Amino acid sequence: MDIKCSFCEESFKGHYRIVTRGSYAICIDCVSIVKEIFIEFETSETYEGGGVCSICGKHHSDFNKVFKGNKVHICNACLDEIEDELGEMKMQEKGEISVTETNKRGDLSSRVRSDIAELKAYSVPHYKCSVKLDGNESPFDLPSDIREKVQDKLSTVLLNRYPDPGADVLRAKLGNMSGVQPDQIVLGNGSDELIEMIIRAFAGGSGKVLIPVPTFSMYKLSAVTLGCEVIGAELDRNFDLDLDLFRKHIEQDDPDVIFLASPNNPTGNCFSREKIIQIIESATGVVVVDEAYCDFSGVTFLDQLSDYPNLIILRTMSKIGFASLRLGMLYASAEVTKTINKIRLPYNINSLSQAVAETVLENNEALRSNISTIIAERRRVFERMKIIPGIELYASDANFILFKINNADRIYKDLIEKDILIRNFNSPGRLENCMRVTIGTTEENDAFLKALTEILSS
Repeated sequence: MDIKCSFCEESFKGHYRIVTRGSYAICIDCVSIVKEIFIEFETSETYEGGGVCSICGKHHSDFNKVFKGNKVHICNACLDEIEDELGEMKMQEKGEISVTETNKRGDLSSRVRSDIAELKAYSVPHYKCSVKLDGNESPFDLPSDIREKVQDKLSTVLLNRYPDPGADVLRAKLGNMSGVQPDQIVLGNGSDELIEMIIRAFAGGSGKVLIPVPTFSMYKLSAVTLGCEVIGAELDRNFDLDLDLFRKHIEQDDPDVIFLASPNNPTGNCFSREKIIQIIESATGVVVVDEAYCDFSGVTFLDQLSDYPNLIILRTMSKIGFASLRLGMLYASAEVTKTINKIRLPYNINSLSQAVAETVLENNEALRSNISTIIAERRRVFERMKIIPGIELYASDANFILFKINNADRIYKDLIEKDILIRNFNSPGRLENCMRVTIGTTEENDAFLKALTEILSS
């Protein structure tokens, strides 16, 4: 049967001349032509930078090129994949690869669940810029006196021995600081591991997970990889929870797990406390309040743990200066933590992370000072951005600021050219033309404000 190329509209019968992707097809000649355009003519009228790829359906920025044909658009990632497939098909046609070999190699992809195959891996664009304000990390390293204490502690760690499997000393310190019993605390290799453990432990009823939209992408990614159905509930116009919509999904879908990040990432705002309480009271499954940024908001639900047995609270040390430790904390009832510990991998918190965290928590005055500085800088940067024309700002309770601007992809590229990296969230929907800047040092923040002002004024 003849297949028509979506680009040149020529018909092909040749086995290695054309590849199909859903309702689209591209021939080997058009692959070569588009490849040349990507390489040689990035600034021509034919090449227009970012956009939505017809093949994978994903939106790409200027850095992930999209060629816009008359009837179909294709990104460079899909083009590379198709080019590889055409090359293998051609070798098979010439007898250099047997059909049996090809089938054997293709067997692995056939064993991947379809929902996994359609997922996009969690990734953050990485560019080497001197001013790095994209990752919601603290800009402050340890003071020299605390660093010396950390080094002394690390020198006592026996690297040939397994770590304390329950991180008992560290959990006891966290319990003393939070007023929660140690048996109500589970530690994870970052909050990401804890998110996955929660789903594995409690998504055995309806198999559904309810999340706000937009929010932290790992909730959806973890749920889908574990075979759950993800239900998204759009936030209201102020990026707060739509209580009626959440109640509707709770009643109709009976979600096993509900994730509520407050402050929310990437919007930066705390959700209404009363709305969160009403969702906890309405839910029959567990409700996870992710307090990753609570140090910058001063808002917590730890005092509600004894009132709501279905409440789980997540925290992390990543935002306050210790992203490299990969240490997440889960607080819940002893009954909930007992269930989660059944599936927790042994020795999941390494000895070095335990040692550093123990020492830091014993000397946390510098942490409190750094957090206060970040909050003050957030306020200053927000006020400075308010007077820059062409920016729509969203109030923040976190260590970052979300803002909307015309042509975010171009602004993102221009900032990188000025040696400044922030996060570009531009995609169809609520985050169209939205960008997020992490609060850094005073010098880093001033460099960002100066660069952004120059770009917009030019």
